[in-house]
Amino acid sequence: MKTYRRVGSVAALLAVILAGCAAKESTSGGEAGKEQPKPPEPVTLTLYMQSAFPIQDLIVDAVQKKYPHITLKPLLRQKGQLPADLVAAGEFPDLIYNSTPWYAEYINLNVLQDLNSLVSSNGFDLNKLDPLAVEAIKLWGTKGELYAIPIYRNFAVVYYNKDLFDKFGVPYPQDGMTWSQATDLARKLTRTDGGVEYKGLDASDITSAVSQLTTPFVQSSGKANLEARGFETALNNLQTIYSIPGNKRGNNMQDFYKGTVAMSTFWNVLANFEEQHLKGAALNWDMVSMPTYDEAPGKSYQVDSHNMSISSLSKHKEAAFQVIAYLTSTEIQQDIVRGGYVSALVDPAMEKNFGANLQSLKGKNVQAIFKLKSAPLYQVSVYDSLVRAELTKAMNEVLGGSKDVNTALRDANDRANKVLDAERKK
Repeated sequence: MKTYRRVGSVAALLAVILAGCAAKESTSGGEAGKEQPKPPEPVTLTLYMQSAFPIQDLIVDAVQKKYPHITLKPLLRQKGQLPADLVAAGEFPDLIYNSTPWYAEYINLNVLQDLNSLVSSNGFDLNKLDPLAVEAIKLWGTKGELYAIPIYRNFAVVYYNKDLFDKFGVPYPQDGMTWSQATDLARKLTRTDGGVEYKGLDASDITSAVSQLTTPFVQSSGKANLEARGFETALNNLQTIYSIPGNKRGNNMQDFYKGTVAMSTFWNVLANFEEQHLKGAALNWDMVSMPTYDEAPGKSYQVDSHNMSISSLSKHKEAAFQVIAYLTSTEIQQDIVRGGYVSALVDPAMEKNFGANLQSLKGKNVQAIFKLKSAPLYQVSVYDSLVRAELTKAMNEVLGGSKDVNTALRDANDRANKVLDAERKK
């Protein structure tokens, strides 16, 4: 009996040991018995755009490479695909690419997601982003809402045609000019030569012109603000520039590209210059910092960033925010900067590689882009576009010679108030 019991005990002990070994193998070694995490479910995010933007391919490809389960599907604004159309059809996109001044339509449709909670839950650091750009976006929120995250920043400079300066024996413009100094140069360059009309300076439109002065279009009272000093200053400046005999207002940069404008103030068009260069049709151009007003020294055009928003109607908000967060990473921002766009990050090191991928920028005064600070954005209103339309009419009246500046602005302000009253009654 003793021998039987002893054998039985040994057998029992051996069974325990073998069971223990089997348990170890299932939980260590080959991990055979452990349930592996499931791969993320594939998701397609629709990306809505006013038009095909320059870094669209970079963004789509980078997101696909980083997150193979996420596909970005671009959708362009066009007839039948306006925001209101998409809301009515129940097909509003997940992501919206837009520029800071143009959110009124989306605000009115109530389709923008407040990103504050997603920023918090994902531990996203807003402090790494340019504060002027972030604060400008926050101006659209009446209760502290954050409706977008900046991806890159816009900039404005004076582009100038070196051949025209050489042709007429005029010294090149310099960084740090005032509008008065730029206008003096324009007088020396505006002329007809060999049957060709040359213009000295195209200063773009009144909206851009007044943006350096951070002047709101609508007062806090809800009334139009077109009789404010900033609009008078800007319109007087344009009148002075375009009253130079022969210096007619152009169509943004189009006349500059034709080689008939000596200087043009405008936003970032480096991609266009690169395209011309690659086609072998490049102008002999360079750039200097924007002319400034005495009332706003050191200020360029208003802060304007290109941003990503998430639709409040999206079913994939977390995945959409994952995309946005990745686009603000150092990795992607470096790629954006090399392509000739100013980073959304507060990182001076980014400037060192600005435009590194652009052959047309070699030897150019790239530092002109960073000489001035963007003017802060004015307090925006969902009614700005209505008032802006009346301001444009005032500019055309002044430049056309039918009204003086003060009369044109007073009449425009009266018209704008009538339009605002009618809009609020709808």
